Amino acid sequence: MNQLYDSLKSDEFEFDKFSSEEKDNLETRMFERIQSSIQTKQHTVISKTSYLKWAAILIIPLLITGLYFAKLNMSSDEDLLLSEPGNFTANLITTSGKSYSLSSAVDLTKLQAEGLYEDVSEEGETIVMHEIQTPKGAFYQLILPDSSLVWLNAASTIRFPSRFDEHKREVFLSGEGYFEIKHNSSAPFYVKSAHQTTKVLGTKFNINAYAGQESDLVTLIEGSVEARSLKHEKLIMTPGYQAKIGASIRYEKVDQAGDYAAWRSGDFYFDNYPMTEVLRMLGRWYSIEVDETSIPNNRINGLIPRNLLLKDVLALIETTSGVTISVVNSKLKVVEKKNQHK
Repeated sequence: MNQLYDSLKSDEFEFDKFSSEEKDNLETRMFERIQSSIQTKQHTVISKTSYLKWAAILIIPLLITGLYFAKLNMSSDEDLLLSEPGNFTANLITTSGKSYSLSSAVDLTKLQAEGLYEDVSEEGETIVMHEIQTPKGAFYQLILPDSSLVWLNAASTIRFPSRFDEHKREVFLSGEGYFEIKHNSSAPFYVKSAHQTTKVLGTKFNINAYAGQESDLVTLIEGSVEARSLKHEKLIMTPGYQAKIGASIRYEKVDQAGDYAAWRSGDFYFDNYPMTEVLRMLGRWYSIEVDETSIPNNRINGLIPRNLLLKDVLALIETTSGVTISVVNSKLKVVEKKNQHK
């Protein structure tokens, strides 16, 4: 074919020199070459069309999947707004690490009958440490071996021995607990937490000692206690006062000291609380994470029932706080109203 093309260009081509058979052969080869060229172009077009088709096949399901999960997240966030308040439950963790669910005040007695919870009262018996934990969205009340009463708020842990020492009663707290301690002048009662030790003879008080706080809060409601920091700085507290114990001790009178334990009777109590602390309290009670980025510095005062749905509590806070609180990606998100359109 190339030779033929060169001869046509040189004006030396004499078509009559070819035989009939050669002419037919030449025409057939030219036809096949042209047809092959056309098919190649068609294949290229078809290949591009196939690429677009496969791209569509891959992309469209991805878009549908993305929209599905976006809608699912939106639905999940709406469901979280309907979160119900916490309930009466806790877990007993044995010395071997086994966990037993507690859903009533008598569950410990049942576990004791089964030999799973040891309430040692006789001298000479082996003393073991008990640990009771309340998860997020829960609270619990228990009776200690000396008949003192303890209420645990959500996400809290208390450790105590199966029998107290003759001259000392000692428990360890992480989270928040309200205590009503039986009087025993020969065996002081100690509550130890991350930043402090409270020494008691017999009284009622609330300790807020969640992990991550700069200070533990001891609020005295009745009687007298001695609060001591890890640096052995100490003070004698009187009813109606609160000690904030961290790197140092701050001691101040508070209005309505009993309201600091209002959670025990079913209320949130906010005494000029920063928004961050308010959201943490809600997060613990409704078992929801908190987005702590860019939380405004607004402060909250008030008493709000804890038996409401989350959305109702948020609505009450929004009416007086100048913020909008919503659930975004399964977390509580707060925005100051003047910034919410930015």
